Amino acid sequence: MSLSAKQSGLSIIEVIVALALSLIITLGLTQIFTSNSQSFRVSEASARIQETGRLATSIIGREIRSASYWGCLGSQGVRDGRLNSILNDTGFDVEALLRGLDAEDNQGVGNSDILYLGGINGNSAVRVTFQPSQQAANLRVDDSDSFNENDILIVTNCSAGDIFQVTNVNTNNEVVVHNSGNVTDGPGNSTQALSTNYNDDPDGASVFRPRQQRFYLQDNPDGVRELVTDGIAIMGTPTGNFTTPVALLQDVVDFQIQFGVDSNQNGQVNDWEDPIGLTVAGRTQADNTIAVRLSVLVRSPNDGVTDGGQEYCFPGWLDCVATPSDMTTAAANDTFLYRVYSTTITMRNRI
Repeated sequence: MSLSAKQSGLSIIEVIVALALSLIITLGLTQIFTSNSQSFRVSEASARIQETGRLATSIIGREIRSASYWGCLGSQGVRDGRLNSILNDTGFDVEALLRGLDAEDNQGVGNSDILYLGGINGNSAVRVTFQPSQQAANLRVDDSDSFNENDILIVTNCSAGDIFQVTNVNTNNEVVVHNSGNVTDGPGNSTQALSTNYNDDPDGASVFRPRQQRFYLQDNPDGVRELVTDGIAIMGTPTGNFTTPVALLQDVVDFQIQFGVDSNQNGQVNDWEDPIGLTVAGRTQADNTIAVRLSVLVRSPNDGVTDGGQEYCFPGWLDCVATPSDMTTAAANDTFLYRVYSTTITMRNRI
């Protein structure tokens, strides 16, 4: 038999079987690739969310723990009467500088909360070395280089405290001046006299910078919701106005807090309450608060992570098992990944 007679092609059945096997293998490889790709997207989104949630609770928690610190004197002893009550006719009350804690419920974007925290920076203490008299307009300190005209400062010992605005600094003699009258910017001092003679305290007195800052949410120009902070300017210009917001973390889409109120002054939380707001009753509530519950809702930066309609329990202190109606369900076409991060922080300067 010749060689050409022995050669023959594949039958149609063999071709069909080969194509079917190839198709099955291709579909299997495609499914493996798709599954691995989706797993990678979920893992990446989960890691990003976890980092954002951890940082948000850590940053705000640290500030809550340090809030309402006024040296060895509580805020009730600091006198705000040395400052004119209104800053530059903007309607901002200088009493806010002496508030350790305030909040507004559902007043931020998306009905989120706004948190106000105040106190002094304990690392910024400058010792008072001499005060000529209670009526004098100057204090001699051990380091005047960090102070400038228009700065708002607090001088305090364990018995009294005063808040005032600097009208001049004499670095050669280490003297901080707090005259009454006009200033370049800010409220100015209604009187140069202080509430006490700080030479009388054998332990001495110190000058601190007050701190007052807010934490809240805003939508940036790209439409991404982010956690931001700003604060009352207590140095430079414009003194007394809120500073430009600084973005801390993106994709924090909701922010809620509750106050742990010690209503009978026994050093324990008696009730958990939503903030009343910046009213007389709200500030009484905030003054009696010794702990804060914080819950943030974080969303993945990119969509296409879930199949839509994800459920989550927010704020974190809700019992969605006992009350299923408290569970939140994302829209069916919402394919972002959501996570809730909650923590409880004790105000260590109030216990």
